[in-house]
Amino acid sequence: MAESDAAKSRSGQGRTAVVSGGGPVGAVTAILLADQGWNVQDPQCVRAFRDELALRTVQEAQRLFPEAIKFHYKTAVTKVDFKRQLVHLSRDGSNTTEVGYDLLVGADGAGSVVRSALQHIMPDNYIRRYRHKQVYSMTQVTPSDPAKIPAHAVFQAHPIKDGAVLWDGRSSKDCRVGLSVPQELADAIRQGRTDKIVAVLQSGGPSLPDYARKAVIELAQSKPDFYPMPSWTHLSQLHGPRTVLLGDAAHTMSPVLGQGLNAGLEDAAVFADCLQQHRGNVNTALLAYNTRRLPDVQAIMTVNEVVASSDIGLSAQDQDEAHKLWLSGHKMLLILHMASSTMLHKVAPSMFSGPRMLGLVMGTAPYRDFVSTLYRDGFWFAGFLIAVSAFAMHVR
Repeated sequence: MAESDAAKSRSGQGRTAVVSGGGPVGAVTAILLADQGWNVQDPQCVRAFRDELALRTVQEAQRLFPEAIKFHYKTAVTKVDFKRQLVHLSRDGSNTTEVGYDLLVGADGAGSVVRSALQHIMPDNYIRRYRHKQVYSMTQVTPSDPAKIPAHAVFQAHPIKDGAVLWDGRSSKDCRVGLSVPQELADAIRQGRTDKIVAVLQSGGPSLPDYARKAVIELAQSKPDFYPMPSWTHLSQLHGPRTVLLGDAAHTMSPVLGQGLNAGLEDAAVFADCLQQHRGNVNTALLAYNTRRLPDVQAIMTVNEVVASSDIGLSAQDQDEAHKLWLSGHKMLLILHMASSTMLHKVAPSMFSGPRMLGLVMGTAPYRDFVSTLYRDGFWFAGFLIAVSAFAMHVR
């Protein structure tokens, strides 16, 4: 490596970054920062059964940078002092300590403490926050054949009438099943009116293992408590004073597209690249990151919201007339895109690749490109249909 490149890659030398969040996004960010010379403090509030990817990523970080990255287990950021550039760390709810930082990374998930702290000093940073219409309840089960549980964590949502059956297989020792249903049905189940949901699960339910199906039925009959699903959040800005938001802290979304972790890892890679390009100048790197990344974040949140609102619905309190109109228009654009691209692919497969939704899900197409294609194809096909209709009326 040339000397100038080496200096550029070690632009964080001697400075401290605090990464709030113990999931894969936080651990990957710690690795990328340590590779540029930063000393990284990473509070870990994850539980012992966190999925294999998170644990392996933390282990790799410790292997690569045993001196530069310090993980604080069972510890969380509880308060941020942006003026003094300090975070308060609490272990198991007590033993609070202060840690100074030159850079603060909020990768602490949907309930981000860092994002909440930023909201107090930057109240206009939120664009929208929406709540799911459905609520959920989970129960832990013991697999009848643990050998059939995949070595990696799996999460499946099997649609049923008015809801979904959830299967969360993190390991053979931590396997869970549950129900996701509208609040009205959850209230009925809590009152013991379970005949309809049990009939659906017994006859037309998803293809789950017998032990899982039995556990879901028993869950419904036990009058369980139900909890609100995490809401999803749109931000107009991805940073604050010497602070960056990554992963779910920056773009909490529904799991329907399976893009939460993918988008978070892209966040980490793009931010690290911006930091390196700006030779460790945090302030200019943050501005560059926001300019470069925000269009993709807003694009995936748009697609997520359109698909999720059809799949699991929005809470009534979030459905004002303007938003209903926005959703209806974007749903129509998505339908037109899918129809036109499918039709063209069938007519000339060598010229047209078909719907780009698969590319978005597989990570081969940038989020903003997919949304641009969505608008282009939707408006093109709408214009085509209008032209055909006008011609048909003229011929008559």
